[in-house]
Amino acid sequence: MNFLGILGFNCESLLFDIKNLNEFEFDKSLFKIRNFYSHEEQDIELLNYVINNYDLSKKDIRKINEDNDENNDDFTEKILRSMKRNKRDKSSILARKLGKHCKRKSTKNPEKIKQTKKDYIYQMIKDLEIYQIFQNRPRIVIFLDNARAHVSDFAQDIAEALNIYLLYIPEYSPWFDPVESVWDIHKKYIKGIIIESKEMLIEESHNIFNEKCRGDSLQKNFKEKYLTSIC
Repeated sequence: MNFLGILGFNCESLLFDIKNLNEFEFDKSLFKIRNFYSHEEQDIELLNYVINNYDLSKKDIRKINEDNDENNDDFTEKILRSMKRNKRDKSSILARKLGKHCKRKSTKNPEKIKQTKKDYIYQMIKDLEIYQIFQNRPRIVIFLDNARAHVSDFAQDIAEALNIYLLYIPEYSPWFDPVESVWDIHKKYIKGIIIESKEMLIEESHNIFNEKCRGDSLQKNFKEKYLTSIC
């Protein structure tokens, strides 16, 4: 179980559970964050549509790749050219070289799957005119650490489309992150109780997060430690 927490400044704090912290889950979270802080009904409906249609099944990915696949004659021609160019190689070496062509075209290629997911989301953003709509909405600024998922080009693109500005705290400086102290308290609290179900874990996590984020002590600490150091 993973959680993503937002400590709100001049707004409500937010916590929700995520599958894991990779770039796709984090970027889906950006849509959820924008949705949570949206007030226009049409914006909420639009963002709900994106969130509900964000994930692709293996079957969906395979179909997209097959529909966009190049003509079989073109692929065959590439294989024949490679065989001709490397005809003096031993069979094991030739098989390895030909295998690279096949792997790139395989619907099970991890890099191809990842790119297919990204292209699908980019296309959805374009078709729904996400960028044009949210440039006219109040900007959201998020302070966060330098986790790989947070700093990817994909994350930057999604954030820009949603008019969210990602501002990174210095590397290796968790003391600048006010939510880190909340996680420490959260872990100690969870270890001290009996968790009977996933639902109970989520509920208790929300309770402790909301309790510790209430008030202005965390915000004040963050302003004094970090904001003053960069201003």
